[in-house]
Order: sequence, then structure tokens, then C-alpha cells
Amino acid sequence: MNEPRRYRKKPVEVEAMQWTGDNEADIQAWAGPDNFYELDPEDRNDDPETTAAVRVAANGNTELCVLTGEWILRDKSGFYPCNAERFAETYEAVDNA
Repeated sequence: MNEPRRYRKKPVEVEAMQWTGDNEADIQAWAGPDNFYELDPEDRNDDPETTAAVRVAANGNTELCVLTGEWILRDKSGFYPCNAERFAETYEAVDNA
């Protein structure tokens, strides 16, 4: 019988910017306007709390919803969102020196 094994997440560095609801230009300058954009209020029918979208290349260029306060991460696969609580639990700042 196979038993579960324990695994540790490999150390991975990512670039990240937090979506504050008023920094669309900053995130677009970094990610590109085709990869991140703010949603107009009338386009938030499915989830009114969704304020932006990010294109996720690893998922076949699908767009994922972003809530204000979430982080946009970039790794070798591209961009993806991460909620603030998970980001705080998983990542720590790296010295840029």
C-alpha cells in the first residue's frame, strides 16, 4: 500500500505588485496592457467585488479575476493573481542588492 509522503515547496523567487485599485498604470507598465486591466463597474456582473483581470499564459491565456488587495505575481510561466493572505504566508521579500 502506498502511503502519503511529505513535500516541501522549492524556493522560488517571483516578482510581484499589489493591486490597490488605483495603480493600473503601474501594473500595466510592468506586465503589459494586454496582461492586466481594470474592469469597468458595468462589466463586473459575475462578481461585483472583482475589480481587474490578469491574463494567465500557463492556463492557455485565460483571464482570471483580481480583487483589490490581491497580488499579481510573475514567474517563469507568466503572470497570475494571489490573494493577500496567501501571499503573506508564502512569500518574503528578497534583498534586491
